[in-house]
Amino acid sequence: MKRTCHFILFLTLTLAMFQAGCTPKNQPAGNKQVPPAASPTVPAATSAPAIPSAVSRSIHLDPSVVEDADSALVSGFLYDSLTRLDASGKPQAALATQWTVSDDQLDYVVVLRQGVTFHSGAAFNADAVMANFNRWFDPANSLHGSADYPGWKKAFLAFKGDLASDGTPASPFDGIEKVDEHTVLIHLNRPMPDLLTDLASPSFAILNPALLASSGATTGTSAATVDGTGAYFVSSWSDSGLVLAPNSTYWGGAPASNLQFAWK
Repeated sequence: MKRTCHFILFLTLTLAMFQAGCTPKNQPAGNKQVPPAASPTVPAATSAPAIPSAVSRSIHLDPSVVEDADSALVSGFLYDSLTRLDASGKPQAALATQWTVSDDQLDYVVVLRQGVTFHSGAAFNADAVMANFNRWFDPANSLHGSADYPGWKKAFLAFKGDLASDGTPASPFDGIEKVDEHTVLIHLNRPMPDLLTDLASPSFAILNPALLASSGATTGTSAATVDGTGAYFVSSWSDSGLVLAPNSTYWGGAPASNLQFAWK
């Protein structure tokens, strides 16, 4: 990853801005700071009639390794991504509360939501975000396994070490760094105008790295192998179906009641 004086200055100024809790009045064009969005409200089960009453028995609640509609639907209740989309399709704050983009659009300083925990009580922080990105990107990473990661390939095209025909990296993603406990730096090697929109996908939900390490390929196949930060947690996974219970400490506001899904 390249280090230039310009970039170091950008990062220093950005962190100083966040720490001061303000936005500079004369911010240079290109260094775009997105202010914190209002925390989106998670609808209660009683106000969401479009939610189906049955899902596939073969559901797999590790959204980074599958793309079927039922798995994505249920995963959306259990996990959060860094961003989420509003009604017009624009990215809004979720596990990330604000971000600043460098002039060349290759570096994103992302500030993470504080006070968030996984359902197990484990802390959500920069280390958790880095572990998930490295899992998706790096085939040599201990958490990567043998999955295809279709969502990653759709948005980021390739994995670490994959080269295009001209010998350049096939993926625009160039890595992620921890700045501090609640800030990460996402590097690109070429601009991705839709990066923040892409990151709202269930494919990029943040899972507890400790759970990933202990469950491996079985992650998302039972109640004991699901650990997210979402509005619901799995309270029952049985022969009759799936029951999701409200996360009483959810940062976006706890839902009012359970969600129940029978098997198709």
